[in-house]
Amino acid sequence: MPNWYEELIALFKDQIGQGQMAGTAYDTAWVASIPDPERPDRPAFPQALEWLRLHQHSDGSWGADVEYYHDRVLSTLIACLILAQWHLDEWTDYQIEAGVKSLWRNTTRLGKDPCEPIGFELILPTLLNHAKDMGFALPYAQYDPYVGERERKISLIPRELLYSRYVTSTFSLEFLGREAQLAGMNGNLLESNHSVATSPSATCFYLQQTHDVKAMHYLERLVKIRQGAIPAVDPIDVFERAWALRNLFQVADQYPEPVRWHLDALAKAWKPDGMAYNRFVATPDLDNTAVTFAVLKHGGYDPNPDIFTRYELDDHFMCYAYERNPSISAHIHLLEALGAGGSFYGRERMLKKAQDFLTRTRTCSTFWYDKWHISPYYTTAHGITAAIPAMPDMVENAIEWVIQTQRLDGSWGYFSNSTAEETAYCLQALSWCKRHGLRIPQAVFARGADYLADSVERKSKSYLPLWISKTLYAPTWVIHSSVLSALAMCDSG
Repeated sequence: MPNWYEELIALFKDQIGQGQMAGTAYDTAWVASIPDPERPDRPAFPQALEWLRLHQHSDGSWGADVEYYHDRVLSTLIACLILAQWHLDEWTDYQIEAGVKSLWRNTTRLGKDPCEPIGFELILPTLLNHAKDMGFALPYAQYDPYVGERERKISLIPRELLYSRYVTSTFSLEFLGREAQLAGMNGNLLESNHSVATSPSATCFYLQQTHDVKAMHYLERLVKIRQGAIPAVDPIDVFERAWALRNLFQVADQYPEPVRWHLDALAKAWKPDGMAYNRFVATPDLDNTAVTFAVLKHGGYDPNPDIFTRYELDDHFMCYAYERNPSISAHIHLLEALGAGGSFYGRERMLKKAQDFLTRTRTCSTFWYDKWHISPYYTTAHGITAAIPAMPDMVENAIEWVIQTQRLDGSWGYFSNSTAEETAYCLQALSWCKRHGLRIPQAVFARGADYLADSVERKSKSYLPLWISKTLYAPTWVIHSSVLSALAMCDSG
């Protein structure tokens, strides 16, 4: 029988910190759009274009294997635009035609998704304008509401900050489209790794406007490493380490020596105004700050809890400045951080504010959705873990919902298929409940662990993309550490 705890420790030795992520059609299409500086009639990165051509779904769409319609619409739209840009052969016409037909079908289904991806309301109208210019026949009238949303979002951001590294809209810089002003596109937009907000698609747009060779070097490195399959963001060193260490802490309440260098790396990257998903990005967020804070406290470091006041508003906490909707999972992770932080001035006020927010944002007074992950099992499982020590009554219905929605084969899955990832989150949460004295049927653990141990996803380390960026993505080692953590927790009883 495998020793799941040892496998988890080995993951930290061999993989955590590399930022492994599967490619996305959206960012790969943007990279495929870049012309060769020496031969502008050819793509600079033909391997990205070839990947795009080979990853069209049977229904004509592009995007994640999970049928999430915002992801499919945006990915398909950009894919068709880029294929039309290069128009390599007759087969291109068939691919574009099939893609356009899928857009007509999937546009009417956008309302079925629980939330929009990052920057969707900004990017979609811009791409539609491009599609109009190229003569695409699309259901433009059905997209009209997003034009208004785009203007409302832009109105939240001071105009002088539209070209700043210090606002999150820069991550979706391509939304500027033909409205982009070359004067604003200067070297101050680039992070120290020569990307725009470490977003490949935003960096591509910047490169198209400026021809900055430093941005080209970022993309060249990325294409070489990823072999043409471009991830939604690169790197994710802070996010990957912090979430994996959180998963490890759920198995054992102290960090063994082989993983402490990851803690040291996070401590070195810690900034007085908070943490982002990697060490380059200039816009910190509450979610990464809270998780990193908690794991550092568990590891014996002493980050300053006053950092959370910069995210505090009247009745909730913001994840990012100028956001339209608050993040529920960020409040959950703040609750965990406050629980790990010990006593300090303002702690009780922050706890109550986070608790009140979480109480009123439950769906059906039971579970939570969030804007960073399409499955409520992720948010709800983390919410159960955060709330059990201090406020178990708030998650009583959530615990019962998790137990009762387990499938007959032992798995969990909110959409049509079960996933190892969602199953892992549920097992982690229920194991945490059992550790805190709640009675959970043993059969729930037995069935769940059997499913997880046998899952094809775990064996192949190829997980479905359930995380939300501009489209869906899968942070491989974050997910895999959750799976190994859940199995180790079930083993330890």
